[in-house]
Amino acid sequence: MSFFNVLRGEAKLIFSDIAIVLTIIGGVVLYSFLYPQPYGKQSVSSLHVSVVDLDRSDVSRQIIYELNATPQVDVVRVDVSKRDALEALEKKELKAVVIIPAHFKRDLALLKSPTIALGVDSSYFLIYGAVLEGAMKSVMTYSTKIKVVNLLKSQVPISKAKTSSSAYSLKTINLFNKENSYTQYVVPAVFILILQQTLLIGLGILGGGVNEGLRDKKYLHYGSAKTWYVILSRYLIFGLIFFVHMLFYFGFSYKVFEITHLALRSELLAFGVIFLLAVMALGTFLGSLFRSREIATPIVLFSSLPLVFSVGFIWPLEAIPSFIHYLSYISPSTPAIMGFLKLNQMGASLSMVVDEIFILLIQAIFYTIFGYYIINTNKQKFVKNQQQ
Repeated sequence: MSFFNVLRGEAKLIFSDIAIVLTIIGGVVLYSFLYPQPYGKQSVSSLHVSVVDLDRSDVSRQIIYELNATPQVDVVRVDVSKRDALEALEKKELKAVVIIPAHFKRDLALLKSPTIALGVDSSYFLIYGAVLEGAMKSVMTYSTKIKVVNLLKSQVPISKAKTSSSAYSLKTINLFNKENSYTQYVVPAVFILILQQTLLIGLGILGGGVNEGLRDKKYLHYGSAKTWYVILSRYLIFGLIFFVHMLFYFGFSYKVFEITHLALRSELLAFGVIFLLAVMALGTFLGSLFRSREIATPIVLFSSLPLVFSVGFIWPLEAIPSFIHYLSYISPSTPAIMGFLKLNQMGASLSMVVDEIFILLIQAIFYTIFGYYIINTNKQKFVKNQQQ
């Protein structure tokens, strides 16, 4: 059987299967709009905070004013008891509680070092960091004023008092996430996982369905089709579809959701093609193992959450057991996510993601070999059954 006939047969199987079409076309497009929606207006700013003012002095009121002036924090209430503020924090009505202790003004006048307590909802790292940054800026600003005043009282020149009032100055520059938003932080990496998982499901449904058909003595063209023709046909069809999806994600979707885009088009596409090759190889291999078409979707979906956390962009790598992170490298998403983030969000060149490219190429080669072996074995069993 010629390659063209095999290609036509594979295309017919793919586009006549509503489950595959909905997954690899409808699902990819739908996810591109649905997933970023919850993060669209969640820049980490104006976080609701309560201040428990136990001092009730002009100094504590000034600190509250300066805390409310920071872009990260919005002081929505001033409580007189810790219990009320902490209850609101537990009910998720607040993101943080700042406690100014009693006798705060007196301790400052006596040159003591009073402690301002800060309780933050640390469920999300960006919220924790933003509140901490806002509190530090306001407290440091006021403490610097007090130091300058004390130095001036000691007859220190004002120019020297300004420079010696603080041991260091804090200047925060967000290099790769200027808006400090979840859209920039989460969405680009998850887009890569969406492309992988939908492609794996499509190939898994196709492979499992073919195995079912062979057992029922359907798809008779597989008996005379070369295994390489079958694999290349799937690579060509799925590769073209998901290459278009990749252009849609990195072009239209990035523009709509205002996601940082720093990579050169040629380098981004080159890395993307290698990524698609690795995923198609894995999908072909997994599909050849599935005994039925229904197995593909739950297996791939259940693997999504562990893959997201094991990469290290949502959960710190230091908090993940090493063997879990290394185990995640059997999936193309791990090196691909790190590579795409370096290229597209951090402005790295293609030469800086050589390690990720090497891993993806190794995956593409090995999974293709494994897939070829399993498909060829299944085909030989089918031919034997036909002869009997």
